[in-house]
Amino acid sequence: MTINELAAAIDQLRIDVLRSNPPLIMTSSEVADMLKVSDETMLRWRKDGVGPKFSQPNCRIVRYLRDDVVAWMEENQ
Repeated sequence: MTINELAAAIDQLRIDVLRSNPPLIMTSSEVADMLKVSDETMLRWRKDGVGPKFSQPNCRIVRYLRDDVVAWMEENQ
């Protein structure tokens, strides 16, 4: 196994672990990984007001509560 293959396997394992046990407070990238969408989709959803509820204490920080993401997923099955 090459270093690149090992790095890819580690990245996939990280995604799988986060998806199965996400943190209570999540970044946009973590939510994107959980929902299997791109970061650009998350940005578009925030702009359009159609994605999960989020908090934005300043222009650089966006956070999601795990319970809000799960509730949004259940509402939009």
